[in-house]
Amino acid sequence: MDGALTNKDADTSNRAEDGARFLKVLGNPWRLRILALLVEQPKQVGELEEALGLGQAYVSQQLARLRAEGIVAGVRNGRAVHYRVVDDRVAPVLMALGHTQTA
Repeated sequence: MDGALTNKDADTSNRAEDGARFLKVLGNPWRLRILALLVEQPKQVGELEEALGLGQAYVSQQLARLRAEGIVAGVRNGRAVHYRVVDDRVAPVLMALGHTQTA
């Protein structure tokens, strides 16, 4: 072979890069805990703060990272924003890690 990437090689490479980026985002223990709560049901920032014992700024920072990666989304209801998991890869990974009972 002449060293050129085939379409199959490029697809595999892209999936590997996407997977590595996804796992890097999940590499933060607080983001894992946030996701475990959100897999159960959508929650507001205040609910996450209370459940985790963290400050609003830190929770919001972690949610911003998860939103930027397309893992969670927020739905505004008046002044409240409810965050939910939108990436189908999250629940199986959390299950494999023992972070949730939800499939």
